Amino acid sequence: MGISEEQYCNSGDHTPVVFAVEGTREIESELAKLVDTYFPTGGMSADQAQTFLDAYGARMKYTLTGDYRLLRDVHNAVERSSLFMTLTGRPYRKNGKLFFELSDFINPGQETAEIPKFPSRMTEPDKPFTPVADEPLILNIAEGMTLKCVCIPSGSFLQGSAFYERRYQDEYPHKVTLTSSYFMSEVPVTQEMFEAVMGFNPSVNTGQQFPVENVHYRDILRFLEIISGRNGRDVCLPTDAQWEYAARVGTSNPCLVTKYHNQVSDNLKSFTSNAPDAKELREPKPVKSHAPNAWGLYDMFGHGWHIMSDYKDVNPRVGTVDPQGPPLGTKTIQTNRFGPMHRTKGGFYYNIARPPMHGAAGEDGTLWESGAVIFRVVVKR
Repeated sequence: MGISEEQYCNSGDHTPVVFAVEGTREIESELAKLVDTYFPTGGMSADQAQTFLDAYGARMKYTLTGDYRLLRDVHNAVERSSLFMTLTGRPYRKNGKLFFELSDFINPGQETAEIPKFPSRMTEPDKPFTPVADEPLILNIAEGMTLKCVCIPSGSFLQGSAFYERRYQDEYPHKVTLTSSYFMSEVPVTQEMFEAVMGFNPSVNTGQQFPVENVHYRDILRFLEIISGRNGRDVCLPTDAQWEYAARVGTSNPCLVTKYHNQVSDNLKSFTSNAPDAKELREPKPVKSHAPNAWGLYDMFGHGWHIMSDYKDVNPRVGTVDPQGPPLGTKTIQTNRFGPMHRTKGGFYYNIARPPMHGAAGEDGTLWESGAVIFRVVVKR
């Protein structure tokens, strides 16, 4: 159903806002001051990130008013995702609002992975506040086959995406505290590992050192059960919070996509349409073919979508401690024809890959997004 100009302009729910990053000297100077005041050189903790976000919103957020067509089109764009947009025309302020005369906008987000020129402190690679917590754990998979797991320290972080980042609506930022350290496998479970345990390989893109693809959820649980029994440890899927915390090496810094480029694995053949350069058809490469993050975790991005233990829902808007996701039966859990879906992490949306993004996978091994379902394991301390 269409919406009239009168209906649109009278609806407070349809008032677009913009978080300024660059443009005028005044904007660039104000952002530089915010970074100098609120963004520590060593990166941000959860509380520091919230303070910076609050200050950014107070001083760099503008309400867009003016031409109806512009407002409608901006709103339609951000309904799908809050992609960076370039607004054109003559802006002026009135009563704290930003007006545009004869304005239009373009969205160059489809052509480039990063648009605004953020201050360099915001784009530096993430460095963990705490090193890995202990010696790695070596899981026995099969005779002569092991899986190294990195010890991830406990801590807090601001999960989700700040409003000034390229983001999606359901990535609401909120503080998460993980009270216990845990082990996470340094790579996704490979086809060689899965077949050695389960006796079959459901992958389309076959290769012993490629991640195993599109495994039915019941078979993932059976694999985890067998490995738990062989090692006398509780081996399971990561929660959404555990995965994102590990991908961000415990920091709460902005998840600007340029920071992860050297960590992004070459995509599987079935996933090349959403690759950073969709015109280049890439052959898949084995795990550990690209750089790890600062905690030594490989292939967190790009090979596919890691399935989580959490059921798929939007981010909460309050702080949580050791979150497990919504309980089964929650009405807001997304479903497909096979039942409740699980969160996925680490894949591509519209040419970008970064920690807070999440998709959805059915328990039958299928995705809502293009690509393949893969998985990695965590081990409780």
